[in-house]
Amino acid sequence: MNRRIFLKSAGLLVGGYCLSESAFAHLQADDHSSIIRGRVVAVSKGVQGVAVSDGYAIAVTDKNGDYQITTNPESAFLFICNPSGYEIEQDAGFAAIYRSLDQQHYTFHLRKSELDDLHHGFIGLGDPQVRVQDDVRQFQQESIPDMQQFIQLQTHRSFHGISVGDSIWDKPDMWQPYQEAVAQLGIPFFQTVGNHDKHESTQHQPDTAALFKMHCGPTYYSFNRGMAHYVVLDNVNYTSIKDYNGEISAEQLAWLAKDLALVPHDHLLILSVHIPVYNAVKNKQDLYALLAPFSNVHILSGHTHQNTNHIHQHIFEHTIASVCGAWWTGSVCTDGTPRGYAVFEVQGSTLSWCYKSIGKDTDYQFRTSVQRLNKGHRITVNVWNYDPEWKVQWYADGKLMGHMDQTKTLDPLARSLYEGPQLPADRRGWVEPRRTAHIFYTQTRAKQVQIVVTDRFGREFKEDVNLKETYAIS
Repeated sequence: MNRRIFLKSAGLLVGGYCLSESAFAHLQADDHSSIIRGRVVAVSKGVQGVAVSDGYAIAVTDKNGDYQITTNPESAFLFICNPSGYEIEQDAGFAAIYRSLDQQHYTFHLRKSELDDLHHGFIGLGDPQVRVQDDVRQFQQESIPDMQQFIQLQTHRSFHGISVGDSIWDKPDMWQPYQEAVAQLGIPFFQTVGNHDKHESTQHQPDTAALFKMHCGPTYYSFNRGMAHYVVLDNVNYTSIKDYNGEISAEQLAWLAKDLALVPHDHLLILSVHIPVYNAVKNKQDLYALLAPFSNVHILSGHTHQNTNHIHQHIFEHTIASVCGAWWTGSVCTDGTPRGYAVFEVQGSTLSWCYKSIGKDTDYQFRTSVQRLNKGHRITVNVWNYDPEWKVQWYADGKLMGHMDQTKTLDPLARSLYEGPQLPADRRGWVEPRRTAHIFYTQTRAKQVQIVVTDRFGREFKEDVNLKETYAIS
């Protein structure tokens, strides 16, 4: 269907899926709506086929790069769905794809990409959650240099970043140092709103995301790179610090139906949210219905400070561990995942990924712990980015013993750092280790053990464990 015709005729049936009456209500024009006109240009030449939206309606530029859109009175921003083949503008580190709605005409200027964005990469950053200056110091002095060093090696492909939320921790004055830290990376960073990025509404400020919008712009939007379409959503239904739940608003679902109607079904679809969809968003089935036509869908989420991979039919959800670990109190998260971030590589419509631990090479994908027994040893292996396509095998004195047993339990290093009322000793004593299912174990009397972990992409990681010597957690 012609995209312009579709946008003019969108009704109860949007993108092939029925929306509820409440969702449809937000599609209707209002007496206080405004007509916005403008252009999308590159070197003064109009760019055709670019989507422009206020978060409710979507217009697509014509052959001259012109667009006209009737905005909703609730709209605060006009944003462009950055097209493939064009650079993503940034402002002090944050992706600058939007304008505040205070005029009747907006021109968006684009620049052709120097690198072919069919091959590109991005960082998935989970829960920096800075609250005090010491959190900022650790973020700036440990996390940022690690990401800088990694990005500097990516000379053959364009790169961007996506934060999956909780950039700050209920402290508005932390936005500036957080943004200053991210700006050092030199890449456009897209922000997702988290529960700690919102604030309780007041009589004078009823919008709980107002502070986030002041610094980051809209709470939901989309952009393109190569054959990948990215969508950022707000799935935090927030009343107060202690009263919130995972839900995607009817306005967003209605907008998303329009947005996805412009995307070929064979393209890679990547969504970013804060709260994990698979187990904590109450209207997840509404979202899944909109994603059904796409064969290759990935969701990025955070919130839990643990690393988890979950597969629902054709949808792969990456819940990314926190870069702050256990709220900046130790080197690992409560599930034993090291402080770090996810790294993704896009080739056409194919996505690959790994977890990058702060201060470690990308081949650091598991940690081995050894416990002495009366007869032999118990070996525990934490494979934090595990999914069912991985293999965790072991050799005893050179002989293949097969796959290690999987269990749900506490990580030994996390226990040593956080378990009990006296730990962590310096601050935030409420932190405790949490059980995780990416733990594997075996018991043996062998003198030499080799652990061999193979990820879903065939990459192999090995560690030799000499049980004749005292073996400590590393």
